[in-house]
Amino acid sequence: MSLDTQVLSLLFSFIYGVVFSYLFNLNYNFIYNTSILYKIVINILFCVNGALLYFLLIKVINFGVIHIYFLFSFLLGFSLFVSKYKFMRDFIKLSKKS
Repeated sequence: MSLDTQVLSLLFSFIYGVVFSYLFNLNYNFIYNTSILYKIVINILFCVNGALLYFLLIKVINFGVIHIYFLFSFLLGFSLFVSKYKFMRDFIKLSKKS
């Protein structure tokens, strides 16, 4: 794999981590403030959709070759920006049912 492709893949992984943290905070109330059945279903769908989208896009960039440092770059982007997007959690309010 050429150096240009590796740098592009690293940059994409970092940006995808930032976007994933944005989507995680947007869906935070659905993931954590619902009943246990909804938590399980929503969490599985959110993770599977995120992983499939990542693999499909990385396949376009470098034919699906994934190195461990791409995943580290994704985790770095996610962890740096997950606290910055906490304000997104207030956009979606769920009503508490008794």
